[in-house]
Amino acid sequence: MKKLFIISLSTIILLACTDHKEKGSQYFDSGDYQNALYHFEEALNLDPRNEMMLYNTARCYEEMKQYSQAIEMYDKSIYNKRDLTIAYLGRGRSYYKKGEYKSAVIDFGNALYYDNKNEDALYYAALSFMKDSSYRKAQKAFTSLLKLNPEHFKARFNRGVLYAIQANTLFALSDFNNLIRNERLLENAYYNRGIIYQHMENYDGAIHDFSKAISLGYKNEKILLKRAECYLNLKRNQKACKDYQELAQFNKQKGQELLLKYCDSYNL
Repeated sequence: MKKLFIISLSTIILLACTDHKEKGSQYFDSGDYQNALYHFEEALNLDPRNEMMLYNTARCYEEMKQYSQAIEMYDKSIYNKRDLTIAYLGRGRSYYKKGEYKSAVIDFGNALYYDNKNEDALYYAALSFMKDSSYRKAQKAFTSLLKLNPEHFKARFNRGVLYAIQANTLFALSDFNNLIRNERLLENAYYNRGIIYQHMENYDGAIHDFSKAISLGYKNEKILLKRAECYLNLKRNQKACKDYQELAQFNKQKGQELLLKYCDSYNL
């Protein structure tokens, strides 16, 4: 009788845990992380060492931007020593989002120890190196990732930005040209290639790229300023003044100052 009672109690706990898991997953998938967290924590109360629930709870905290709590739950998940790749990856992401890039790099390295072809670990490790100004290490990580997956376009874009920061113009252009050729991340690729052309004093090329980026929806104060500067360098003041008029919609004071300086015939 006692044995039957234990089996029945175990069955009840298992069913309750499964119910909370299913409801938590539904809420998580719908973006309701608070309710998802409630159900995952209820499941943990029934089964405190449940690896999946520890991880899911950590993911909820991460999505809710409560990174310290997420790290604490990932710690518990790592302590269980099951599926360490995703646990280290999750904790690394949380450190990265918290701005603790050195700790993030360590965790992404640990994730790669268990899965040396994990694309997310390579990508976030590269971003962490980049944020920490370790440009050579970032470049190496991006390049390793692109060897695994040449179509990882976010990695290619960020490597292009990295090359541009280091004034490796030809390599930067190669990455941005690749994105444009493949029609990926176009507004960012055109904008950044335009900056390179501007630095090379290829003002027509820069204007073309800034205009393409604007036509794709990348319209802001910075790009209008840069395109206007190119127009001024080509003595096309009227077109520069049109950009300054549009700039005034984003920064009225700056726009008016530039209109007064370069555009006597324009009404303010």
